[in-house]
Amino acid sequence: MIKNSGNDLLKDPSAISPAKKIFLVLLFAIPVIAVAIYGLTQGSQKGSSGLKVVDWGMYRQFDSSTSSMSPELKALDGQKIRSPGFMVPLEDNRAEVTEFLLVPNPQACIHAPPPPSNQMVYVRMVAGPAKTLFGPIMVEGTLRVTSQTHQYGTASFQIYGENVESYRPD
Repeated sequence: MIKNSGNDLLKDPSAISPAKKIFLVLLFAIPVIAVAIYGLTQGSQKGSSGLKVVDWGMYRQFDSSTSSMSPELKALDGQKIRSPGFMVPLEDNRAEVTEFLLVPNPQACIHAPPPPSNQMVYVRMVAGPAKTLFGPIMVEGTLRVTSQTHQYGTASFQIYGENVESYRPD
């Protein structure tokens, strides 16, 4: 049987027993603590490589007609970075590649017309061949803002690739 109605508790909060107060505090504190711990562990995983993730919005900050770019993009030239995208192999060997294009989506492949040059990154693997992956990938390596022409068009960027893996959201 309920001794106190909701109105009685609003008028006199001391009417709640100490055990119920502890239960209510734990009821609200445990989820808050769990979310805080989750956030801290996720933050440390993102920072484990310590590398800047360069996304396609950043690449779009390069104007190929004037060769102008944002200061942030200019600062990344020559830096080791991570970049997501989709692989378009430039070699016939389907199991492994040493050269490929990194593009923002699977439809941005080699059909005519090719994507704009600021939406193609030429990747040359310097740490050995990469496994050919179909689906989203993450490339790690040194970014260079330099034009690279190939049989499928011109890319405004080059990555000297060290590692390629399937994309996993952080």
